[in-house]
Amino acid sequence: MSKIKKVDEAVDFSVFTKFIKDLGLFQVNASVRSTVSQDCTNSHEISEIELDFSIDNKRCKYDGFKEIYEKLYGINTFNQFTAELMAEFEKAYFKQSTYKTK
Repeated sequence: MSKIKKVDEAVDFSVFTKFIKDLGLFQVNASVRSTVSQDCTNSHEISEIELDFSIDNKRCKYDGFKEIYEKLYGINTFNQFTAELMAEFEKAYFKQSTYKTK
């Protein structure tokens, strides 16, 4: 029988950060999930950004908000809007993060 030998192990920390952006008529809540390497220098990346929308601090259904947004601003405008928001939240996350980036 052969012996099992450990050859490598990577330890990562999961980070969960919340942001809010007030756009006047509605608010966007962003949940940013990221992973940071144990020494905080080798790897630091966002794995997911989840957006929620609220009006007067009451959470909206995602599909309902998308439908209203596209009725106001045109078909297929919501995906571009959310992509821009995610880019903004990503930038804010890395700017405010206490962890080093590559």
